[in-house]
Amino acid sequence: MEMFKNKSVLLSLSLSVAVAFSISMIWIFGGSVLGSLKDLILPPAVDFVWWKILIVIAVGAGVGFWAEKVGLKKIFAPMVCFLALWFLASLLAAKFLGQSMMFIPMTLTVVITVVVVHLKKIWMIDSELTEKLVGLASTGHLLEGKSADLRIESGLKLLETVLPLSEAIVFRYTLDGRLNPVGRARNGGGASGPDSGSARHSSWRDKVEFCEEALRTRRTVIGHDDAECGAARIALPLIYEDVVIGVLFVKVEQNFEQEDVYLLEAFSGQLAQNFQRKELRGKTLPHQNWWSSFSTFSAENRLDIINLIHGIIKEQSFSAIASSYLKEAHAIAYLDGTLAYLNRQMRHLADLNAKEFYEIDLFGLLEKFKTDVFNEPRLAIRRVLQTGGSYKGELHFPETNKTLKMQISLVKVPDDNQSIHESDIPMKPACFLITFRDISAVKENEKLRSDMASLMSHELRTPITSIQGFAELLLADENLGEESREFLTIIANESQRLSKMLSTFLSVSNLEQSDKKEVSKTTVKLDNIVREVVTDYQETARRKRIRLVEQFNPHLPPIAADKGLISRALSSLIDNAIRYSPERTSVIISTILESDFLRVVVEDRGYGIHSSEHEKIWEKFYRVARDGQDKEEESTGLGLSLVKEIVEQHGGQVEVESEVGHGSRFSFKLPRL
Repeated sequence: MEMFKNKSVLLSLSLSVAVAFSISMIWIFGGSVLGSLKDLILPPAVDFVWWKILIVIAVGAGVGFWAEKVGLKKIFAPMVCFLALWFLASLLAAKFLGQSMMFIPMTLTVVITVVVVHLKKIWMIDSELTEKLVGLASTGHLLEGKSADLRIESGLKLLETVLPLSEAIVFRYTLDGRLNPVGRARNGGGASGPDSGSARHSSWRDKVEFCEEALRTRRTVIGHDDAECGAARIALPLIYEDVVIGVLFVKVEQNFEQEDVYLLEAFSGQLAQNFQRKELRGKTLPHQNWWSSFSTFSAENRLDIINLIHGIIKEQSFSAIASSYLKEAHAIAYLDGTLAYLNRQMRHLADLNAKEFYEIDLFGLLEKFKTDVFNEPRLAIRRVLQTGGSYKGELHFPETNKTLKMQISLVKVPDDNQSIHESDIPMKPACFLITFRDISAVKENEKLRSDMASLMSHELRTPITSIQGFAELLLADENLGEESREFLTIIANESQRLSKMLSTFLSVSNLEQSDKKEVSKTTVKLDNIVREVVTDYQETARRKRIRLVEQFNPHLPPIAADKGLISRALSSLIDNAIRYSPERTSVIISTILESDFLRVVVEDRGYGIHSSEHEKIWEKFYRVARDGQDKEEESTGLGLSLVKEIVEQHGGQVEVESEVGHGSRFSFKLPRL
């Protein structure tokens, strides 16, 4: 911008000097007309002095520089005063001193210099404006994604899915008044150019005349076929900004209704806009020559560019209108905190009236959703800006018994010369996207389901304990028959397994209902927890001829965690590894120090899990089906879900890597202090 200003000043000074020098030369050698004007100011005996040209040039340069800096409006009054004083000085100098003050050349120099500099400024502003219009139109082109020709094909495919078309033809209106077919769909086929055989068909002329009638009337023309039920042919003129672009011809086989016309007219309007946009981009750009600012043809092209930009802006505004149909509440805010857009759901959720809607900013909007958990909106915004990631949270409002899921995201866009449809390109922050979703019903259903499950689990514990106790009491009878003892053993084992499953399920339910802050965390050493759990499972592994291998990192920092819960999560992983590994294999337990986390890995050489089940195994009651699996190896399907819930309550993540026949690698990571 500074370089542009310096260039403009230098150009103004050059023009001013050229004007002053030209006027001086004309004044000296201009002939009788200027000579008679000179006699009005100069006495007959006074001759023109050559060195005075320097004075004229200096005044012209000064006036040009001043006109460049302040503009015509501010310089007009001082210029008139200066010329008036110069005129009086010229009269006095000629009468009493016999000297010429060169009033006429000075006046012409000042006036013409101001006019020339002003025209130059208008020309440069016009050139810059045209450049920006062309750039803006090109930016809109990057947003469109597809060309007009490709949009014909996709549009005709869309019509085929909605209407029983037998034929659809798109005609372009040429400059010589002919209709040129540019796209066609027939008998369910894709869009393509017209073939020469169809042009020779006897009905082709009728179709063209039918379309020409729509052009003459500039209205949709419908022809019904009485011989077939609901069959019709329709010609729709393609008109955009009162400019005729072409015609869309459609032939429907059956069940055509008047309501279908609205769809066809909307589609034809989109086609007309696409073709007009393509034609405008094909014109000569109005900024390619220096004289373009004074050309009527270039001026018309600039108007076309404005129409093009208007169409692009109108089309892009559909995305904002479409967001009003979403259930979620959305708001877009610029980086300075100004709200750019709020959809209808957001205005209703924030309870904004008409006055507040125009006065509120980003922080004022977030203030309306403050809770005990989300009590510092500024901290959330700062975190989003610093990390570039999204801020998520659940906000509960006890007074209305409403729960909202909130997300604040930093929207990033590519550079001006990059399309938004491209990937792997540098992105820069542009604005904030704030989303609220009402999950009150979901939370209520989850709570109801969890309460019901907990209630049933508690109620089932008593009869199961009774069954298990009486089964063990009967097994103590030495006179019990072999067959009865076998049945009672099965009853005791199954009741014990069911009791264990209920305990695990209750643990998961209690963790799901508790908030992360309710987990009792203390400073613990993760390697000590791992060592204790591995020691507890050495005997179990030895009975199955499995070797537990410890790989500890001696330099692990402490973590804040609930020792009992972490021990339980690790126990579940080691128990699964032992249970689903064949004999004479190893289970490796290792701890790894990462940048912000401590990771615990349990790796086995067992059966493995198919990749399609890696996400499902963390769900409650999901069990991996294996051929030949022993009854004793059957699980409740709750162990891994308990691990996941415990780790997430501590702010960590669970992961699994597994391949069928080659074992599994389960791990979880916890944030370090």
